[in-house]
Amino acid sequence: MKLRKSMIVCSLIVLLSVLTGMAAAQMAEGTEMQIGTNGTGQWYPAVYEDRVVWTDTRNESFDVLMYNISTGEELRITSTPFIQLTPDIYGDIIVWEDNRNGDWDIYMYDLSSGNETQVTAHPSDQRVPSIYEDRIVWTDMRNGSSDIFMYNITSGEETQITTNGAEQWYPVIHGDIIAWEDTRSGVSSIYMYNISSGEESKLTENDSEQYLPAIDGDRVVWTDYRNFNQDIYMYDLSTGEEMQVTANTSWQVDPAISGNLIVWMDDRNQEGDMPGNWDLFMYDISSGEELQVISEESNQVYPAVYGNRIVWTDMRNEEASIFMFELDAVNTSEAIEEGATGDITEE
Repeated sequence: MKLRKSMIVCSLIVLLSVLTGMAAAQMAEGTEMQIGTNGTGQWYPAVYEDRVVWTDTRNESFDVLMYNISTGEELRITSTPFIQLTPDIYGDIIVWEDNRNGDWDIYMYDLSSGNETQVTAHPSDQRVPSIYEDRIVWTDMRNGSSDIFMYNITSGEETQITTNGAEQWYPVIHGDIIAWEDTRSGVSSIYMYNISSGEESKLTENDSEQYLPAIDGDRVVWTDYRNFNQDIYMYDLSTGEEMQVTANTSWQVDPAISGNLIVWMDDRNQEGDMPGNWDLFMYDISSGEELQVISEESNQVYPAVYGNRIVWTDMRNEEASIFMFELDAVNTSEAIEEGATGDITEE
């Protein structure tokens, strides 16, 4: 799971670049707020319009909760004594992975009707869901290796997307495009599938590791190891062009994207050789400007973004809490109509 994230957060040694020196990054302008004040662990946030969802441990279990930014109301979505992780949200539908049946299944909840539905029932593990409109994608273990599957809420039809015997993980979806991490070439690469055409293609050709993709519109972003440290890269499906987003010699990992904004975890402000002090940075594609979103001595992890709202898990209160930063208009160079959550998952 993107508790594979724990692999990323281990034993990092920052190499300070001569070019960047010790100059402080320019800070983004906006308003920060804590989402809820319960003093228990809150993890894996996702955001869509004015709704934020996350996994919450306040009830001595792992439940999915939602916060409505407009009304200030918090809603408990699940209340079983089992584990619900890695929620995602689109419109009125919330999806997550759930182990109440002894294996991992995908569930969904319709906010408009109040109905909860089990999406998958195969006696193997289905993990890390992502949703866009009426389509849900996930990683599925029913064939002995991990494949990508899709479910259409409107038609009730389930479709197997990948059939290669290698491992496929961490699917994300936007429009007709599904992207994921794939090991068929011997290293983790980013692949995609066009639902309309039925065509599968490889997005990344570099022989190093590429993983943890996120997608919005025609843009796919991921974490890339080709420069012997973790950088953020982007591929534009409309132009066929690949772009290196970050060049700092520290580690930049786990990108999320919405419109012109890319957000990621960054450890360039770490002091000494011990891991820690993950901050959030962002890049405006249209202006080419990089800004630091949050600067705290504690860790800010698992970013998600929709429009001008960035959410994450924050450790500043000695407990994992959900925070949000709402960017001022000066930071958003164009109006953003669509967004992707870029949520964190686990392995």
